[in-house]
Amino acid sequence: MEPLLTGARFDRALRGTDKVRAALAGKRVWPAAQGATPDQAREALFAAIAEGRPILSTTTRVPVARESELGVKSALLHGLSRAFKPRETASAQVGRQGKRGNLAVRELLRRWASGRHVVSITDLHARGTSLERDIDTTELSRFNLLPLGTEGMRRQEMMTLVVSSRGNVTDSHSDDPDGSNHCFVGRKLWLAWETFEGRRAGLQDCSRDEIDQNARFDLAAFASLKSARWWTVSPGETLFLPGRLSHRVVTLESYLGIGSFYCTPASGLENLSRWYHHGALWSLDDPAGENRDLVDDIAIAMTRKLRALRRQTRQSQERWGLDCSALGLTQWQRRWSPARRRKLLASHPHFAALVEEIQSVAEAREMPARLQSSGNAMPRSAKTSFAAASPLSAAGKPA
Repeated sequence: MEPLLTGARFDRALRGTDKVRAALAGKRVWPAAQGATPDQAREALFAAIAEGRPILSTTTRVPVARESELGVKSALLHGLSRAFKPRETASAQVGRQGKRGNLAVRELLRRWASGRHVVSITDLHARGTSLERDIDTTELSRFNLLPLGTEGMRRQEMMTLVVSSRGNVTDSHSDDPDGSNHCFVGRKLWLAWETFEGRRAGLQDCSRDEIDQNARFDLAAFASLKSARWWTVSPGETLFLPGRLSHRVVTLESYLGIGSFYCTPASGLENLSRWYHHGALWSLDDPAGENRDLVDDIAIAMTRKLRALRRQTRQSQERWGLDCSALGLTQWQRRWSPARRRKLLASHPHFAALVEEIQSVAEAREMPARLQSSGNAMPRSAKTSFAAASPLSAAGKPA
């Protein structure tokens, strides 16, 4: 309970009774087990992504140039000082009240390093700067469709450095795609919940609700949610966070990390359904209509990627988590009612084509296992029972 108690010193909304904290004890997400083989770690990661669960990876490596020589903190600060010009500015939260303003990047870093100021910077973009050479983000991007797509898709990846001081509070909000956050230095406390379940319980989300000052948050209401989870992210750990979860974050120890957003087939149906049904956040403030077709673009790109992967090696398919495609499809059928699935498929033909492709992928991967378990050959035209279960007829619950 120490992280919650420490977090409450900086964020009054986290204050609660011993009874409430006891109820939260069973909702903590712990880092994935140490010592897992690469295959086991990969399977655990994609299973969590497919099921829409947050997972803390301990095997995702994000090397930094000269870290063995300087130490990771000094190596990062050295890289940051070279990546941004003396007068280059960035948007940041400054002070205990989290007021947003633009300051020189080097001044923000000086304040962070001093330990006497509260600052938070989340838009130090790495793509197209020397940071892209200094920080190897291969493991964060290996299964991400966004950097491979249209210009609009590439903009949504947002590979950025995250710099925040001890005591900084990031108000409750949500993001459109799934996200990754790797910690180099420090520690953060995260509290997360399914956005629309939280709304029904009175929890607000700065990304979707009209907020006067701060989003309404109550620890007892949070603890009552079925989807409520909390955890800390520490050095060497990487959080993979489902886009369906709103979150509130408190920096417990001054923090340096890197994060990005990603789209991948294992969670593609869940995310696309949410964007089609509730509207994507990137479209809420888009007067020029730059992102008008972005959801369809992602559905089209994902279908094409799956078709290409079906012609590639099993190793390439597993690098993209295709062995969890059946699990992702099942989760989508469980979360979205038959009526809503019918409406989505009828209204969005590009999405319908993606569902059909994911069914085919799941069928193709299920077939060898079924043949082996039965010990008998099956006609090439035979369908597995999984693929035969149409998304229009499978039982499900309202999203």
